[in-house]
Amino acid sequence: MNSHYSYIRKLLCTAIAASLLLTACGSDSQDAETTTDLDNATTPIEETTILTDDVPELDFDGAQFRTIEQESTYYGFYSDEANGDVLNDVIYERNNAIEERFNMEFAETMRIVYGEISTMVKKSVMSGSDEFDLVFGQTFQSAADSQEGIFYDWNEVPYVDFTKPWYTKSIQDASIGDRLYLIESDLSIGYLQQTWMMLYNKTKAEELGNIPDLYQMVEDGTWTIDELDRLSRDVYIDVNGDTTRDDGDFYGFAGTRDGCMFVAFVYGCDGRFMSLDDDLNIVQHINSEKTISILEKLSKLFVSNTGTLQKENAFTRQDIFPKGIVLFEPMQMHDLLKPEFDMRNMEDEFGVLPIPKYDAEQEEYYTVVDGGADIMVIPTTVSNIEFVGAIVEAMSAASYNDVIPVYMGQAIEQKGARDEESIKILREILDSRVIDFAYLYDGFKGWAMKLPGLILSPDTIASSIDSQLPAVTDYYEGVVELMTENE
Repeated sequence: MNSHYSYIRKLLCTAIAASLLLTACGSDSQDAETTTDLDNATTPIEETTILTDDVPELDFDGAQFRTIEQESTYYGFYSDEANGDVLNDVIYERNNAIEERFNMEFAETMRIVYGEISTMVKKSVMSGSDEFDLVFGQTFQSAADSQEGIFYDWNEVPYVDFTKPWYTKSIQDASIGDRLYLIESDLSIGYLQQTWMMLYNKTKAEELGNIPDLYQMVEDGTWTIDELDRLSRDVYIDVNGDTTRDDGDFYGFAGTRDGCMFVAFVYGCDGRFMSLDDDLNIVQHINSEKTISILEKLSKLFVSNTGTLQKENAFTRQDIFPKGIVLFEPMQMHDLLKPEFDMRNMEDEFGVLPIPKYDAEQEEYYTVVDGGADIMVIPTTVSNIEFVGAIVEAMSAASYNDVIPVYMGQAIEQKGARDEESIKILREILDSRVIDFAYLYDGFKGWAMKLPGLILSPDTIASSIDSQLPAVTDYYEGVVELMTENE
């Protein structure tokens, strides 16, 4: 696809510039620092071929575009000035260009915790107030809020074109019939930053001596869940010699069965929990032969693999991979940049991999974004929907062309990830993100958050699913009923 390779070329230019200038559901929705300690020397090389939006010439006569977002999002929608931080500055320049193009201005984004966003937006809509043009709410919370009929249907928003590459490819799978209330695009950096992927320790892989060329496996399509299990199984070294499996030792794989990290592996294997048919009936896939097989394979990896370090939640990953005590670990995209992870100063070299496939016959790699990430919604009280559609489309295109390449350039500058394969794989990981009705509207009552208990014993997976199937079906039917009542 030409747009894909154009984007890869732009990233390669960014990487070359970096090498010349440098010498060297769990979720992340909890409070976080809003700045990162990045090397600001990188300047992306200008790319002559870019994709443009189809928004016509419009004049909004100085109108203000008002936004609200989670305060935990690093580098959000708004920047009030250039400060020498390369990512902040490209956001600032993007916003200035859009303001000039449409004769409008961006109001400073309100940044608060996601629960307060939910309360504030619901109160605003219920009172009939027109306070926000665009809301970046927490994914799972916003999906729950949408059941109250307070969000605009994106399919009715002018200028928004979901065939463009700056939107998540599978976004229509999150529809309820012909209605779509929550969307993701490259405008949402919070969505990008919580994308699940894999890292591997290159240094330790070379020391072990029996790890194949993993980039070649990805290229060949043979990077599968069975291969991850095989390569990590029995990789355990009692480094500190205390005869106890603890964080002072070395492991083949580290992960948790709890939260969206584990869900990413199910979707990575092209597994699905359920879907809606054309008549909005629930179609369960959790009890299919394919999905049960996926869960059995994941039970082997997460539960019975002797090389696995099992962790209670995903937040502990900063204490594992950066310290060089594991060969493979699922991580989020922004972990490469977080100062508390300090990946730049990690002693070992590392590489980037996608979440593994189910088998070599699977055509593509897939992943999901954590349920704590930002998602975009429009309150139903918005007064100028043409204004919102034009700005979202133009800003998404500008983010795709300018902001995301700079972000990716920052990520690949980290020690050990500055190689051509990592650039290509990072972009492919972003292209592989899946969002659908079952995941979006899980509400901790669907299948996603029930997985930890399901896979404890591979012999009881099918029976455990059967026992819970009626209750989960009733839950999703209730969601559909609420959503259709609020049309």
